[in-house]
Amino acid sequence: MFDRYCLGVDVSSWQATVHWEKLYENGVRFAIIKASQGSYRQDPLCPSHLKAAQAAGMLCGVYHWMDPGCAVNAQISNLEHRLKGLDYAFLALDVEQYWSDWGEWQKGSISKRYPGKLISDCAQACADAMQAKFQKPVLIYTRASFVKEYAPQMAEWLPNWDLWLAHYPYRPGRIHLSWEQLKKHYVPGIPAPAVPEGSKNWRFWQFSGDKFILPGEQSALDLNFYHGSLQDLQAWLGQPQTPRSLSLEEKLDALWQAHPEIWQEVENV
Repeated sequence: MFDRYCLGVDVSSWQATVHWEKLYENGVRFAIIKASQGSYRQDPLCPSHLKAAQAAGMLCGVYHWMDPGCAVNAQISNLEHRLKGLDYAFLALDVEQYWSDWGEWQKGSISKRYPGKLISDCAQACADAMQAKFQKPVLIYTRASFVKEYAPQMAEWLPNWDLWLAHYPYRPGRIHLSWEQLKKHYVPGIPAPAVPEGSKNWRFWQFSGDKFILPGEQSALDLNFYHGSLQDLQAWLGQPQTPRSLSLEEKLDALWQAHPEIWQEVENV
């Protein structure tokens, strides 16, 4: 999978220090960075994370955490204010909050929940507003189990949107490991994330959660795949495509095609 899909990370102010150059050296080609939350919070590290990730050579998107208890126009205004003057290629709407009391959430005992229809209506309205306001590709971040359990009404409109899906095929618990160990021993054990009912495909897959602490990083990073190559990601964003590195087999095939006389020499040996 690390060979087939484009690798990326997503970060927020929880990751105060990120070694972007080292990430790029190890194959990370995109970053999705938190911009804002509800109508009341702007991520203070969004500008610096964006600048540093882009300087390292990564394609960057931003995301907004949707709070179903906040008015849509207030959330979009908050996001717009955070993004003023910043450069980014795409946006995502983070739809995962079902609790209405943050105090209960902090205690891990949630009894007050938003109705599924409210979550669905708010998410759809926020996504529509983001697309109209920013005129860039917009993704919906969620997970299949969230839609099924907390907001099944989302299934009515979700198939019309590009999806960034969370699905973690690992046992709980954080571990420190090298990039070599990650790519050799921790390839996801499933071929793709679970997709919400009615939807057919996915664009991004957040596959690690906050499990892996990689060399040089002080905290765990959420790892992601883009469903395709770097060139596919660039094409989706309407950007120029960088030359793709050829495998040894592809290089040999190109050599044979360009110089058929080599085959004759080999056959005559």
